[in-house]
Amino acid sequence: MNWARYLIPVLLVVSVIGAYLARGPTVKRSHGPCLVHGDCPSSERCLVVPAADGFATPGACVDPCEADLQCPQQQRCERFVDAKDHWLQSPSKGAPSVGGCVAGARAAGDAPP
Repeated sequence: MNWARYLIPVLLVVSVIGAYLARGPTVKRSHGPCLVHGDCPSSERCLVVPAADGFATPGACVDPCEADLQCPQQQRCERFVDAKDHWLQSPSKGAPSVGGCVAGARAAGDAPP
């Protein structure tokens, strides 16, 4: 019965290790899925496409931009509506406009030499 005094500390250590391993990833993936800006890395913003019924669907993290040349190759800078905690593709009068990099070819005038 001498081994019984070690049982509780061993079970405690095993449960702490198990909880640490089960917590999942803590790093926010670049250009990953999102619903709000907080789901993205600090250098990116969440672009959400509303469904036909008006509810938000999961969006994607995008890089902010002012012009096509600030975006990676095979991407272009498009204007979106800033809805405070995420960006929307639908235009709205009087809403602040922001730029984000999306997939697609750049305009011919903005292509790098």
